[in-house]
Amino acid sequence: MKIFFYMGRNPENKGGLSWKIWKIQRRGRAVTVFWGPAKLHKRRPKLVGAAQERTFRFDSLAKAEEFQKKRIQSKESKGYERSTRWRDK
Repeated sequence: MKIFFYMGRNPENKGGLSWKIWKIQRRGRAVTVFWGPAKLHKRRPKLVGAAQERTFRFDSLAKAEEFQKKRIQSKESKGYERSTRWRDK
């Protein structure tokens, strides 16, 4: 499972920031995507409540891998990061 985090400005929140978690998992020809809001707990983002999820099923393994790569590239272009900054150290 690959996990991505996003932190961005959100004027609707009291703190002015918004945390999001997005996960993707491929099992054979099925790709499952999980997402939801997050909060910081002990300086680590934790999912708030239950994550939403959606599963996509494909005819071949190659199509599933291609879909996964495209979704990851899409999220990275929107500003999602594979790990939080303090985990990089």
